[in-house]
Amino acid sequence: MVTNLPPQAEAQYKKVVASKSKEEKLENLKIFLSLIPEHKGTEKLRAQVKRQISRLQDEITSERKRRSSRPATFEKGETTILMTILAEDKKLLHEFLACVKFFDGNLILESLNELKPLSTGFEDIVLSFVPMSPSMVGSQKYSLIQTILLKSDLIMILLSVESLSEEFNLVKEMLSRFGIYVASRKSVAVFKSLGTGGITVVNKSRFLSEEEVKSFMKERGVESGIIHLSEFTSLYTLESSIKGLQRKNFLTIVKNHEDRLPADQLGIPEDSIVSLERLLKNDVLKTVFNASGLIRVYLKPPSAVSPSSRPLLVDEETTVQELASRIHRDLSENLKYARLWRGGFTSKPLRVGPSFKLLDRDVIELRTR
Repeated sequence: MVTNLPPQAEAQYKKVVASKSKEEKLENLKIFLSLIPEHKGTEKLRAQVKRQISRLQDEITSERKRRSSRPATFEKGETTILMTILAEDKKLLHEFLACVKFFDGNLILESLNELKPLSTGFEDIVLSFVPMSPSMVGSQKYSLIQTILLKSDLIMILLSVESLSEEFNLVKEMLSRFGIYVASRKSVAVFKSLGTGGITVVNKSRFLSEEEVKSFMKERGVESGIIHLSEFTSLYTLESSIKGLQRKNFLTIVKNHEDRLPADQLGIPEDSIVSLERLLKNDVLKTVFNASGLIRVYLKPPSAVSPSSRPLLVDEETTVQELASRIHRDLSENLKYARLWRGGFTSKPLRVGPSFKLLDRDVIELRTR
């Protein structure tokens, strides 16, 4: 390696050397390449790093193909919310599923071994649970695990009180290999790159100071841009957002914890963590439905007497305009207003505009020009 590299590049190269997996090394090499200045003295080094990146990408792709000779399929119904339950200890997974008392013991064992969903009804929708452990990632089911995780609406993380941080970090590391990170809406960060002007931090986070954010960005070679923080943005969610990972809603469940739950220790919002004992005392299905970040909306065509009995699942805070866009682009472009029934179809309808945000169980009739 040439010796006249910027300090940030030299620090990043050390991360390349210390990488524990090919995926991690690939990510670190890409960052390293972006930090190497482009001039005649670095031409050979940049070419060498590019060859390394290309070779690693080929190796990772080949390994994934060997793990699964054909793409895995996993069917998910339109009115189904899919939840992946992650725990380092398979015994903890089995204990949790047995405790909720919705599933037969044989079905639980089959699900743990074959990654088959355990499904149960919740009001007018279906909740499906797929238990898995990070240790399964190296198995022949790699492609199926990837498909399930990417289709999941909620990631449930089971932790034992004895090794909270270690187990939580293992889960985060596993998910990052599939391009996923866990964060609530209160934890996201949005970054916009700028050519000049330095780093501007908008809003405040409980877990990060403005100085920490600026230092973090400069360590990664980012000199200018605007970062919008949320109340619970952490270094983990900031870095994941910048890398472009896919965000998943999550619920952390801690076994045998009677004291104040360690939300700050894990760097997560307090409403994203619950003790197993408390969860079992409450309505389990309602709790996980609320954590999924989805709501049910019932469509009523203008010509229909009553709304559809089949709900449409959409993200919390979805607007009328976004709903129309999801249904059809022409409907969104020609949307004028909507009639909305909240609190039951027998209530008096409201006239709402395109920017109006929907809530669970809203009935809506879209009107066009």
